[in-house]
Amino acid sequence: MAAALDVIADHGPWVSTDQIAERAGIARPALYRHFADADDLYDTVALRIGELLISAMAPALIRPAGSAREIITRIVSTFVVWTSGNPFLYQYVISRSMEAAQRGERQLAADVREQIAELLRRLLGDYIVLFEGDPRIADPLAFGLAGMVESTTARWIAVDRQFDRDQLISHLAGWAWAAIDVVLRDIGVTLDPDIALPALPESDS
Repeated sequence: MAAALDVIADHGPWVSTDQIAERAGIARPALYRHFADADDLYDTVALRIGELLISAMAPALIRPAGSAREIITRIVSTFVVWTSGNPFLYQYVISRSMEAAQRGERQLAADVREQIAELLRRLLGDYIVLFEGDPRIADPLAFGLAGMVESTTARWIAVDRQFDRDQLISHLAGWAWAAIDVVLRDIGVTLDPDIALPALPESDS
């Protein structure tokens, strides 16, 4: 796995089993003592990349602290910094997902997006309950925000990064707050985004 990730980071998403074996310092046939075939190897690598991204995102989503603006910015920043700092790894997951779609199989990119959005749903739901609102709105809100951040970041990476990374993070955080603010106002809550939020109670949601 370490050799595969290094090769992808150095050479891009379209790597070969020969390149991975060479970086690992083993003969290519030795790879298949651990994997059924090349697709099994490639899919396992993609899964590992997805795990790395989710692991990077989890602290900001599970242990929020500070104001709404600070929490939102921290979440957005984590995603943007990780994907823009590991563009070939991110593209590798997307490319494997496209191949899976062509085979009629579940796409890993969709699974990663869903896991991140689910963590966000729990966070938003907990705050909405704290403000005595209906937590069901957290589901479409979380998945909408996750999709917006992912697609906008992917576009920014793909088209030569028209403006700098901090500007992108600021824009995305602002748009996310605007959507959340609408939801809060619908339940009668006017929140200053720069005031520290109360601590969340322990939740099993």
